[in-house]
Amino acid sequence: VAKALNLSPLVNQPSLANRYQTLVDRCLETNNIDAHFVKGMLEYFESQNQIIGLLHIHIASKGGHVQGTYVYGVLLMAIGETENGVKIINKLTDGEFSVVEDCMANFQRSMERPFFHMKETYVSSMKTMWPHLNCHPQEGADTTVCSNCFHFFLLTKFYKTMLGFNDLLD
Repeated sequence: VAKALNLSPLVNQPSLANRYQTLVDRCLETNNIDAHFVKGMLEYFESQNQIIGLLHIHIASKGGHVQGTYVYGVLLMAIGETENGVKIINKLTDGEFSVVEDCMANFQRSMERPFFHMKETYVSSMKTMWPHLNCHPQEGADTTVCSNCFHFFLLTKFYKTMLGFNDLLD
């Protein structure tokens, strides 16, 4: 039962899981991907245990958790694992771009409190991914933004949300 238990209220607002720690722990024991995502979010963003948090988010991603896949991909880009992060995000956009848009909106809602700890590696990753001044899609392209600009946009949106600068109506 715990493996298949839908924890969507906790996925939408991970901080609520602090009230249901026993339930989350039981779900983790059965490898529930929602529980791994929630635990990862709490560890990474609230407890500042980034290694443990990233591990749980990775498990959720490998288990097919769409929100977990988005967060894992963007976190990899943020910590300098740009190529791996981009590959993961690209897999999400293979279906439809709206999947990533939904994930961005869900991440914004799930970040109850801003995460003020901006690590040096985040700044370094941002500099590495910064698009060139002449970065524009080719004439006649069916997209309005190139891949580099798209991934840079995702990363900056992620940072703004983490720092509490994003307006949900944005």
